[in-house]
Amino acid sequence: MLKQAVRNVSSSKRILLASTATTTDSSNFSPILPQNRSFVFEVPQVSVPTFEFSRRVGNIFAQSFYTFCFEKNFTVESLVHGANKGIHSMSRFFADEKWEQMENLVVKDTVENLRFARKGLSKKLESALRFSPDDIVLSFLHSSVISGRNVLKLSQSHNIGIYFTVVSLVRLSDKVPDNASIGELNGKYKNDVLVCNATFSRVLNPLGIWKITSANFFLQN
Repeated sequence: MLKQAVRNVSSSKRILLASTATTTDSSNFSPILPQNRSFVFEVPQVSVPTFEFSRRVGNIFAQSFYTFCFEKNFTVESLVHGANKGIHSMSRFFADEKWEQMENLVVKDTVENLRFARKGLSKKLESALRFSPDDIVLSFLHSSVISGRNVLKLSQSHNIGIYFTVVSLVRLSDKVPDNASIGELNGKYKNDVLVCNATFSRVLNPLGIWKITSANFFLQN
């Protein structure tokens, strides 16, 4: 799952650890999304790690709490590895409009949002969504958050959850090398990169299954 600037030796993938519309009737709210979009949603669009002190402290606390109390063998590397599998499956379901299959992986509200946003994507983005897992060249953990009521009262039921947001950069051309840096992927090669943002969550007491609670795909050109 997810650590700071580590290389996955068993593959070419690398992991970095850093961690609208208007309406007059709210009952019939229907956002208007631009056509020929290079993004699924306008926000959030995260493509580089954040080094804010408060976020880094929060990441350390959440990961340590989760490891100590719930999953002794947790690693950032294994989290990212599993997250990338989920991101790849979700992208295919999204591209092919397989909403029922997506509900096995993604919470229902997010599936509905993705269904609504499916129309109006650019042809380049539609094509980019059908990437191979081997084309994920770099990933990093953007944030780790423990959320809930009375977090320290582990004896209560279903009152605590954890949220990991993973960012993965996918090459869309052979011009992008396996060892491209985060700076190059957001600079020199940005026109040939798809950025994927996905937040994975699970209830902690008792341990529930992992689900994607939010997601975005976007091009940087």
